[in-house]
Amino acid sequence: MNKILALAAGLVTLVACADFDEINKNPKAANASDLMPYWALNKAIMSDQQNPNDAERVFVLYWADIARQDGENSGRSVGASNDEWAGCLYNLTRNCVNASNLAIKIADEAIASGNLGDHEAGLFANVKQFSRIWRVYLMTEFVDSFGSFTFDFEANTPEYKSVKDCYNFMLTELSEAVPAIDLNFSGTSSTEQDADAAYLLDAAKWKNFGISMWMRCAMRLSEVDAATAKANFEKAVAAGPGIRTIDGIFRIQERNAWNDLAGVMSRTWDWQESSHTFANLTTNLGGANVADVLQDPGKRFYKAAPLPAGAVATTYGPYIKDAHEYLGVHMVNKDGANQYEVNTDSPTWGYFFDGIPSKLDPRALVYFTLPCDYNNRIETGYANFPASTAPLTTVIDVDNQANTVDVSYAWNGLIAGYGRDDKFARNGLQDNSSAGGVHYGKTYPALAERYRNSQEYRVFFGPWETYFLLAEAAVRGWNAGIGAEEAYNNGIKASFEYLNIDANYAAYINSEDYNRVGTSVKFTHTAEPANYTINYMDPVSGTLKTTEYKYPDANKLLYKGKKLNDQLTKIITQKFIANTPWLPQENWCDHRRLGLPFWELPVSSTDFPYLMDGAKNAYLTGQKPGCYAQRMNYPNSFKNASPEQYQNALQLMGMSNENTITPLYWAIQN
Repeated sequence: MNKILALAAGLVTLVACADFDEINKNPKAANASDLMPYWALNKAIMSDQQNPNDAERVFVLYWADIARQDGENSGRSVGASNDEWAGCLYNLTRNCVNASNLAIKIADEAIASGNLGDHEAGLFANVKQFSRIWRVYLMTEFVDSFGSFTFDFEANTPEYKSVKDCYNFMLTELSEAVPAIDLNFSGTSSTEQDADAAYLLDAAKWKNFGISMWMRCAMRLSEVDAATAKANFEKAVAAGPGIRTIDGIFRIQERNAWNDLAGVMSRTWDWQESSHTFANLTTNLGGANVADVLQDPGKRFYKAAPLPAGAVATTYGPYIKDAHEYLGVHMVNKDGANQYEVNTDSPTWGYFFDGIPSKLDPRALVYFTLPCDYNNRIETGYANFPASTAPLTTVIDVDNQANTVDVSYAWNGLIAGYGRDDKFARNGLQDNSSAGGVHYGKTYPALAERYRNSQEYRVFFGPWETYFLLAEAAVRGWNAGIGAEEAYNNGIKASFEYLNIDANYAAYINSEDYNRVGTSVKFTHTAEPANYTINYMDPVSGTLKTTEYKYPDANKLLYKGKKLNDQLTKIITQKFIANTPWLPQENWCDHRRLGLPFWELPVSSTDFPYLMDGAKNAYLTGQKPGCYAQRMNYPNSFKNASPEQYQNALQLMGMSNENTITPLYWAIQN
């Protein structure tokens, strides 16, 4: 109890949403009735929001890079490790878990004292279950990033457990905590409700979050222990609906300040351009005419929305091009001196699409701002975007000839890998003109201002994910309580409604158009794509030429289904797009678990030093788990503070030495 009181005293100075001024006494003299468990829970929630230092290092430079959302590429996507950045997540999650443990202990002690009224006793009992659910979420952040962790919370020197044992513990916790929530006891006073930044101590919402987390954790084991996964998933379905509505999203309001509530993607020097993976997945997907999307009936894009009549045709019309018929400007010299490294299995790398695809998933234009479009897009003044409205051009050094291409509004993405900057310097796509250093913001789409200005809600779990989990379960033949197609369509609908672009939904779900990697939207359309002839621009002659557009070779996929357009591929593709940009770790987990959606192999002028299967010509033989980063290395602080448990943690994952390529228990194995 002395440890509890000491930690509680520390919380007094750390938790902003609770009124600790009422405790006007020596904290060492406090008793259980002075310590509200929801204060500790709220501390655990708000701290995990991540302050700007941690958020940049963990959320942007690690998770978003590894998950192929952010194309800037800090090297994490190809297995490079950074001890300081990893240490931020290690310390953050451990501290948040400790605060959750504290909430549980305070609740138990207060209830055992017998001094609580009926409302407080019921509420405290619920807060204990909320804290157990949140602790599971925090454990997934740690386990799914590093691997082995502990649930030996009472020990002075906790023993680390295997990933398998951690998941069994988490599933047991959820199976106990969810049904133990009493829906008759929620926060009623402002003091109580203000001490829960997510749900205002609403018991029904916490229960639904617990159910959705139960589904997520169960599905994580789908490829390694299908029986356990199925049994737990079906128990979760039987326990209630989970998060299925917009008002049930687990989310936290961001604040424009240097504290835990600052936006996780708010650092102005991080441009966070679109990845090549994301560009391929969204181009041609869904059948929506980009001119209609740009008119913006949902008022999500522009300072003055919708744009004046004729503005789309005048401003964007000349740049809208059919991406099914046109591949882009070829960036490879005829003598083999490539403008881009081309040793990858992406069907579009080596080409720069100089325009806006005539069909583009409408969410892409919500997430990213097109180059040269900063004057039209919503701005708060926080991010220092270029203000130029003039058409931008770049010199392409092809066969030592000065050729130009207009990159205004061009829809492309930066690829993962090495050997990129020297090529970009040659072809002029790298921008060195801004005070923020080297970036590609004038030539590649950059993360939209709405995600950078600390005015959004950070999303931890959305209804679209619940529906996509249900759709996957139904495809697997599990009892999901809903058909696969209905759940899949509902997931897309929830994503569109959340972004206020649901006017595009009806046409979108019926589209049979293939994206750049051979996946369509319509659930029942499962025909595999066929290669075809496509035009491209030869920058030397300035004329259109033709080539064969080759979709990825399904036989060389990491995905065991060896299909580009089956129903599971559709589900995970939609889940990836819907989870962008808020849930990069979950997108990373899906790819490690299934090899979905399609992630192109990283490119390099040399072999990758950190990837087991990272030969520069790996694309010739096909995708393997060792071509992608599988985990984060533990920080040296863990190794130095507890060398015995550090070695134990590695051995539990089958490692004698630390590396980033050993798959976790639930992932595709080498």
